Parts: sequence; structure tokens; C-alpha cells
Amino acid sequence: MRCSLIHVLALPLLAVSIGCGTQGTSSDSAGGDVPNDPVAKVVYEFLNAVRAGETEAASVRLTPLALQRTSELELNFSPPGSATASFEVGAVEMIDSDKSVVESTWKDLDADGQPHEEKITWALKLNQGQWRISGMAAELGEDQPPIVMDFENPGQFAAPTSQGPNTSAPRQASQPQQDPFLSGPR
Repeated sequence: MRCSLIHVLALPLLAVSIGCGTQGTSSDSAGGDVPNDPVAKVVYEFLNAVRAGETEAASVRLTPLALQRTSELELNFSPPGSATASFEVGAVEMIDSDKSVVESTWKDLDADGQPHEEKITWALKLNQGQWRISGMAAELGEDQPPIVMDFENPGQFAAPTSQGPNTSAPRQASQPQQDPFLSGPR
């Protein structure tokens, strides 16, 4: 059984425990050519580490604040890896001189062995001259709002409501949401 990337990244930060995936043993890249763009390259390296189940390699691509905050809350970042997963890194959009978003597509098999694809947008910040991931937003479907995760404020996770697919307002786990794509330096 394989998991979606949302289950690997977002749900553990909600303290949801699901047994999915197996430790990937392949070290080959399943993300195509390494991008030349330094922002896209960070996302590529992060997704490649997640795909391979390399916790440390993925963690160092997070902002120091994101790593600190998730560690303080004992929200261990430990991707299970997937030998059947692949990904593509898409367009990079500069939001500000020190903020950017990068599109990606994660592909893997679902629990039934059927191909599954997820569109994920990554929020990145320039930190001490290096681009690092600070959050993500993932599409869940046409009739559902995206899941938005600010890794620097993991207690403020925004998830879709359980009131049905036509409800567009996300519910908060605790405090008002800090959008990882718009938040300023802390």
C-alpha cells in the first residue's frame, strides 16, 4: 500500500497515525532532471528525499524555524518512502525577493494499487542565502478546499471541513491560520 504525499507530510503534523507505505530502498531519482533554478532545486531535493524515505535529507530543506517548531511539538518528520513514487517540479513564482512558491506533482499508487496524482504548491523562504521550504498547499479535489500547512506554525493547520465537499471555508485546529505563502519574517 502506498500513501499520498498529504498523508506523509500533513497528517503526521496533525498527530494522525496511519500505517502506510514501506521504506523505499531505491536511491535513484524519480523526479526527472535536477532543475537549474535554485528554488526549484530545493523542492526537487526535498521530494526526492521524501520519496526515498531519507528523513535527514528532507528535514534540512525546511526552514530552521519550521524544523524547530515541528520538533518543539514533537511532530517528527519521518517520511516512509515509496519505491513506486515519482514527482515533477513545475513553475517557480517569485512572491518577493525572499519568498517564492513552486508547483509540483506527486504520483504514486493508492491503497488499491491504482495510480494517484497530487498537485502541491510549496512555499519557500530565503534563509541565510539558501532557499528553504516553509509550507505547502495541496489540492484535494475540484469540490474541496486545499489543505494549507505552515510548517513554521504547525499548530495552525488548516484542513477542509467535514461538512461536505461544497463547504469552502477551512476549519482551524487552534488559532487563526497563518498563510505560509504570505507570512512575513519572524
